[in-house]
Amino acid sequence: VRLEDGEDTITVTGSAGIEVKPDMARVTVGVVSTGSTSEAAREANAQAMTDTQAALMELGVAEEDMKTSDISLRPTYSYTSGYSEGTINGYRMSTSLVVTVRDLEQVGEVLDAAIGAGSNSLDSLDFLVSNQDELYNEALADAVELARQKAELLAQAAGKGVGEALTIEETSRAVATVRENPDTGGGNLMAAATDTARTVVQEGSTTIEAEVEVVFTM
Repeated sequence: VRLEDGEDTITVTGSAGIEVKPDMARVTVGVVSTGSTSEAAREANAQAMTDTQAALMELGVAEEDMKTSDISLRPTYSYTSGYSEGTINGYRMSTSLVVTVRDLEQVGEVLDAAIGAGSNSLDSLDFLVSNQDELYNEALADAVELARQKAELLAQAAGKGVGEALTIEETSRAVATVRENPDTGGGNLMAAATDTARTVVQEGSTTIEAEVEVVFTM
């Protein structure tokens, strides 16, 4: 809170959050393959990635919900004691696939299917809210209202009243904060093995947060 010297204005901040359950997930899996030649590494990688995509499509994941993100092919080296320069002894190729999962009950199945089909890296698992923009706008409106309430309280203590808002500055950018899941004691992801060795995940809850800084007349 800032009272402006020489001006009948008051500057306050307001923040608000809306807690929601995620309704979709974004999984990033990958394939890392090696070979004695660049073509051998590429061929092994392409086969594993093709098998991964086919397995996910069998689960009902739409083709448009799968997107290749990172792809690289580099030589690998062996080093001899006493020599600073290495000798190429093979090639390593990696490819990442970002998968949008619209049914949270399928997240574990998607992970198992991808790994079973040949993916050998799990880079990330993020839980999302499909209507995040709408919820953020609601939180933004709440933040402005809370800022006015704060200004009125402080102005009243100073024997004054609050007028119109001169400026409103948005100081947040639709941030979704994941809370710990009380059922698991962990964060947004908890993986465990069941009797059938299937991956189980818990999505926890998400808070959409907004913050503003408002200058009011007094």
